[in-house]
Amino acid sequence: MYNVKSENPIEFIDDSEILETLEYAEKNRNNRALIESLLEKAKDCKGLSHREAAVLLECELPDLNEKMFTLAKYIKQKFYGNRIVMFAPLYLSNYCINGCV
Repeated sequence: MYNVKSENPIEFIDDSEILETLEYAEKNRNNRALIESLLEKAKDCKGLSHREAAVLLECELPDLNEKMFTLAKYIKQKFYGNRIVMFAPLYLSNYCINGCV
């Protein structure tokens, strides 16, 4: 059974849920009213469900994609400002398990 809050991967990685989400997103990729409502919800910065995010990723409406990009920039600025966040691996020994070439 699908349970997004479970720590057991069998419960939160559900093949049928993934396929249903992809199908839902494809079906709604041009649903202007739904996409506009999701963008309004995103403005609150309280998160979207995986299904809602999938619809936004599938959106084919150029004007709403532009609105989405503008909103994403606003949200990024709100959370991070003008900072650049970089990742630097920290090793506690000189033993490396990475297979870098």
